[in-house]
Amino acid sequence: MMTPNHRSAPNGPSNAAAVVEKLEPVDLVRVEKSLHSLGFFASTANREISRTIVQIIRRPDGQRIQAKAVIEGIQSLGLPTTADRDKYMAFMKIALDQRDQEGSLANPVRFTGAEMIKMLRLRKGGFHYDEINDWCKRMVATTIMSEASVFLADRKHFATDTFHVFDRVVLVGEQINDGVRSEYYQVYLSQWQLTNLNQGYMLPLDFSAYLKLGRDISKALFGHLSVWFYASRGQAVEKRYSDLCQLLNIRAYPHLSKARGVLAPSLDELINIGYLSDWELTRTARDTDFKLILSPGTRLLSLEHFASAVNPETRAALDAKLPGWVHELVDRGITERKARQLALDVPDSQPVMDQIEYADFLVHQDSRSRRKISNPAGFFIWAIESNLTIPNNFETSRKRQLRESQEQAQTEERFRSMRLENEYDEFCQGEVRKRLEADYDAERLEATIREQLKAIRREQPDWYERVSEPMRREVALGRVKTIIRETIELPSFERWSKLNIQRLLF
Repeated sequence: MMTPNHRSAPNGPSNAAAVVEKLEPVDLVRVEKSLHSLGFFASTANREISRTIVQIIRRPDGQRIQAKAVIEGIQSLGLPTTADRDKYMAFMKIALDQRDQEGSLANPVRFTGAEMIKMLRLRKGGFHYDEINDWCKRMVATTIMSEASVFLADRKHFATDTFHVFDRVVLVGEQINDGVRSEYYQVYLSQWQLTNLNQGYMLPLDFSAYLKLGRDISKALFGHLSVWFYASRGQAVEKRYSDLCQLLNIRAYPHLSKARGVLAPSLDELINIGYLSDWELTRTARDTDFKLILSPGTRLLSLEHFASAVNPETRAALDAKLPGWVHELVDRGITERKARQLALDVPDSQPVMDQIEYADFLVHQDSRSRRKISNPAGFFIWAIESNLTIPNNFETSRKRQLRESQEQAQTEERFRSMRLENEYDEFCQGEVRKRLEADYDAERLEATIREQLKAIRREQPDWYERVSEPMRREVALGRVKTIIRETIELPSFERWSKLNIQRLLF
């Protein structure tokens, strides 16, 4: 029986499979990855001229960083929308067909309005040409101010700079030289787009399936599903509702029923084309947000580029790269899907194993009284998602290993590495203490701790009621320090180590 939070294909999965079978054969179109991932195209049409997208991305070296993109247009044209995404995908197909014919992509890319209209399967009409004209102008006028959100494939790094997608467009009928008027649309791609496309920094998408979609939200989600399910190796993924709304540029509703009602038609449309098999919108463990759980559909997983990600041998190799704490969470009652999702979401530098051990200690301490933590698994998730600060006097297995290594005089190189890690941690804590002392007088610090106590009581009421006031304040102070640490600029461990070694040498 279907729960109120759950949706699946109309008339059950068998009907969804029948719908998928009726779809046309796969017709891949490749789009530039950065433009897709930063949410360049809005999922709703309005007259806004600026929006900001902030998200966590993974660099080629595996490190996660915060990326920010400010997308700005002009008042008369607004920002690119879903209809503009349709035209951009058709344009990409035209451009890459030209690249295949000529060996590389070069400016300008020429096409006719009739060619684009036919590719998008639109009925003939003069107004379509007006829409193409507006699309061309909007693509030239829109600016991307990137803070590590645009990837430059030739330099292999995320750039902080200001970009355009199209540098120039010549419309049909415009004079080009010596009184000659252009018979084609002529698009001059910006250099970063041209380079990324020629270097193959592209995302393959099923154009036939995309053209079956009619809703803005489903079209906006379409490409992201390929990225998310590829990263999860074909497993279900979870997304916070508030983050999803920011990415799609849609309103975030505070009521579950309204949020579900807005998303349901688009998600069911994605089920009908075989990109989803199931979805569920429910509250988070802390009841501070909703989360959307998405399961991949058969058509999406059947695409050629998914084969290596979902076959058993490759999945086993990829599983071997998962951090060891994933299995520790599973052993403590967290579902494997949620543990894998955390491995994708939390920064590599976060001391998750230390936080698990500290949460173990807190749960065990609570169990010795009256066992008021009714959901220990949810408590572990809360500790990781909140990036809980570990008190200095709590000896984790990592610190204990360092101590035992010192006592037993284990290999010098191993001890040196662990000592550096500990010194770096002490350095960071020292910098946090300096900022705490500089920015927080006694009155402000007390007020901030009270605010954190209220948040902890709201998020973990069972645990809060069972522990002593000193321990509550200790955890609250730890959260304040975490906030400070996330706002100050600290050198990476590698940079700090290098500077520290140079200081010792000289």
